[in-house]
Amino acid sequence: MSVSKMEKLTAVVPRERADALLRKLMRLRAVSPVQPPSENTKYPPPKGDVAGAAERVSRVEAVLPVLAKRSVRKMRLFPERTKISHAAFRTDGSYERAWQVVAGTERVLEEQRRLRAEREELLAVMQAYTPYLDYRQRLDFTGTAQTELLLGALPGGTSQETVLEALEGRAAVGQLIGEDGAGLYLSVLVHSKEREATARALSAIGFLAATFPRRDGTAKALFDRADRRRAEIDEALEGLETRLRSLSERLSEVEVLCDVETTTLRAEEQKEHLAATAGYTVLCAWCPVQQKERVTRVLEREGACFEFEEPAEGEEPPILLQNNSFAKNFEWVVGMYSYPAYGKLDPTFVMSIFYMLIFGLMFADAGYGLVLSLACFLLVRFTHPREGMKRFLLMFGYCGLSCILFGVLFGSYFGNFPLAFLESFLGKTPEQMPNLSLLPAEAANVALLFDPIQNPMAFLIVSLGVGALHLLAGMAVQGFILCRRGKVLDAIFDVGSYWLLFAGIATLALGTTVGPWLTLGGVVAIVATQGRHKKGIVSKFIGGLGGLYSLINFASDLLSYSRILALGLASAVVGQVVNILATLKGGSVVGFILMVVVFCVGHLLNLVINVLGTFVHTSRLQYIEFFGKFYEDGGTPFKPMEAADRYSEDTTPEDAETVIQN
Repeated sequence: MSVSKMEKLTAVVPRERADALLRKLMRLRAVSPVQPPSENTKYPPPKGDVAGAAERVSRVEAVLPVLAKRSVRKMRLFPERTKISHAAFRTDGSYERAWQVVAGTERVLEEQRRLRAEREELLAVMQAYTPYLDYRQRLDFTGTAQTELLLGALPGGTSQETVLEALEGRAAVGQLIGEDGAGLYLSVLVHSKEREATARALSAIGFLAATFPRRDGTAKALFDRADRRRAEIDEALEGLETRLRSLSERLSEVEVLCDVETTTLRAEEQKEHLAATAGYTVLCAWCPVQQKERVTRVLEREGACFEFEEPAEGEEPPILLQNNSFAKNFEWVVGMYSYPAYGKLDPTFVMSIFYMLIFGLMFADAGYGLVLSLACFLLVRFTHPREGMKRFLLMFGYCGLSCILFGVLFGSYFGNFPLAFLESFLGKTPEQMPNLSLLPAEAANVALLFDPIQNPMAFLIVSLGVGALHLLAGMAVQGFILCRRGKVLDAIFDVGSYWLLFAGIATLALGTTVGPWLTLGGVVAIVATQGRHKKGIVSKFIGGLGGLYSLINFASDLLSYSRILALGLASAVVGQVVNILATLKGGSVVGFILMVVVFCVGHLLNLVINVLGTFVHTSRLQYIEFFGKFYEDGGTPFKPMEAADRYSEDTTPEDAETVIQN
């Protein structure tokens, strides 16, 4: 439960070795760069190719989803990263082969785009010809020496009588070509002298002249020509899809290439923030002391001149938390609130214990806890999630164990399911089946301590008791911090005097004779010490009364823990309601099927909803009530420069040479 000590690294390396040094430090994930001092920025930093690197990353990322969609590789919730040396990948030909896959995919995609655009144009052409497929005349026929042809469509629903009326008395002959819901298609051969008058008459009833992309043949011939080309395009597109499926077999290589190029981009971006002289590059960064030896080895191999120094006054180093393997899973919960300030206490270890305890009380059910723990631990075991997701799952897995413990104590197994099953399907109560060997007494919803639903007052007392312990632990941490700073008397006055009062109140409740004296001693100690920093007797006395008045805040904080009762009862009652619905049909075959369906769906929903609610309220009790007693936050998390590892894990040894290849 500590914050890692940081030292300031300043390294000077020849400009030509800057890229190699950056890449090796990125593999270590051990330094967090900072802006060098202004006096080191006389010369421009090493020239980087950020635009080129970004363009390469963009190209690779564009083809990745295309290949992944067509890959036959088994999909996993948390895909396992490929273990490969990025340095070897760049030198053994894999880098070039991966780029060939990218370039080949780009060519296929470009050809697909061209063919699909042409196909869309053909479909539009075919749609234009479709209404006139029965028209046997060539479309470039416009009439004879004495006649002109009007070819087009009238609105859907126009009757032939309307057309005849429009042509009546005119030197024109109309021919119906076809009809569908969209229109009435016809050709009208009209004498040239009456062309304008006939056109106006037809226009009055909605006639629109037909327009065609091409007119060098009949509509049927042009349609068939376009359809044949469409079929050729479809065949070509299928061939391109086959090519993409073939390229997708090299998906893993392209994924490694994506990480390699992303790492290059990060290195190029970092170069722009370095200081430089005429022949050397200056790197400034924070380094955890436990990583100092590894970083030193890399710097020495690269021929760098360097020094480590303690943070100067006023500097704020980044925060790297150090905890054991259990508490480390709860660090992200602290991070959601705020990291501790540098040099201050990391509360993760103490918080993790209470987090598990309170989470288990709020969601005290052995069945739900077992499902939660198994799901989280198995996901970690078989899916190999990334570090952040791994810690997230492990935290909920441990909290599930706490749910199992309190579920057994309170006799909750998916609510009261064992009891509901016995009564609805067997028509028995636990008392009628004393020799039942398959189900122990606890599984029949017989609590080892008490049933929270039947005895909510006992559950409230337990909730407030845990809350009091939580608050006292926060005060204990505050006392520890004061003692570590050498303020032992402050710890005694600001923590010990309140503890004395609380001890007196507790013994008063138990009816002991020493209770009144302890209570009185606590009151006197608080009044006498809480105004000690003020001037004047009256001010000190008023300050002491203010310290006594602050007990109201403690009581208010304590009442916040009644949410443990509320969340615990909510999950239990919903679970019982699900069990009632699941066993409505009794012991019939239909009833059994109904029970399985309702049980699975209902309890899964209850699990998901209450895990979310329990997480939120448990976190709130840590952030507001617990941290409020001692926590000094404001730190910035340690973010080392690191190689990209979304798809692959770089196994290049620390002492390997870094190959520069752009």
